[in-house]
Amino acid sequence: MNIFCVQFKVTERDFHSDLFRVHVEDFYKKTEPGDLIIFPEDIGLLVAFEGISAQTVTDAIQQVYLKNEGKIKEKFQDSSLLKQLFLSLTDEFAKGFYEFFSALSAKYNVYTMACNNMAEFKRVGESYFPVNSDVLNTCFVFDESGRVLQRQSKVNLTKMEAGLGIDCARIEDVKTFKLNGIRFGIAISLDAFSVDYIYRLRDAEIVVQPDANPQRWNGYLENGRWQPEEWMDSSYYIAQRLPDVKYVVNPMMVGSLFDIRFEGQSCIAKKADMNDTKMGYIGNQLTSGFAGMMNIEDYDPKDFVERTQVVGRDLDYPEGVIQIEV
Repeated sequence: MNIFCVQFKVTERDFHSDLFRVHVEDFYKKTEPGDLIIFPEDIGLLVAFEGISAQTVTDAIQQVYLKNEGKIKEKFQDSSLLKQLFLSLTDEFAKGFYEFFSALSAKYNVYTMACNNMAEFKRVGESYFPVNSDVLNTCFVFDESGRVLQRQSKVNLTKMEAGLGIDCARIEDVKTFKLNGIRFGIAISLDAFSVDYIYRLRDAEIVVQPDANPQRWNGYLENGRWQPEEWMDSSYYIAQRLPDVKYVVNPMMVGSLFDIRFEGQSCIAKKADMNDTKMGYIGNQLTSGFAGMMNIEDYDPKDFVERTQVVGRDLDYPEGVIQIEV
């Protein structure tokens, strides 16, 4: 089985359903039956902005709200305004995200992991409705026939997610699962930095960390750390510290969601070996322990770059795939 770690670059074309579908399916065309393809966090959220043209995310959300105002007033008055909006989009998410990735999994006879912020739903006739008021950031695992094999929701939320009305999942519900005879665990974004969360994945052979980082990659965080240095505390740390883990797959979103810019370098981490090709995130020292890493335009992860040369600069993070065979 080949595993495809997708670095997905958002552009304006992804706010048009036909172009978004073509964009996503282009990655499936690289696969063979029985493979696993993994998309970054928030890939399904793009469905919400179908046909929207705006300069900022705030303006875009307002337009989405106006498009769905009738449904919101009709059914979801007990929830916060932004949560009401997510709940009103259940039918769109179920059809444009859930059914879409399910159908592609079946068409190409592959496994898929893809994330979205949405409610649990039920189908009534030709439409889908939320079964409760919880909106969770969930990674769905589709099997080769398009059925859901597993789902894992995010426990540790960012301030942005909490402000949008996303709900925390229960850490008690975190568990590993088998896919094609291999035990997997999923840690969405911030969950991969939590020791308590990672402890629950201790029997996993492969951990998946889907991510969408809305901060400058080549810069310093509020805590004073270089962003790529802090990132070593997630996928790389897990690969080195959990005895049974062979790989940690970290697909990242890049590109622009209106005025929010996603940046990062997708990677596949492994147990460090003296024979590894040394590589590193930009501005970090090179190290063993990576099976692959996405480049930044003009910067190869196998070449060391001083932070002073790149800090705060506008860099180009290309789209692409890292592939391993397991």
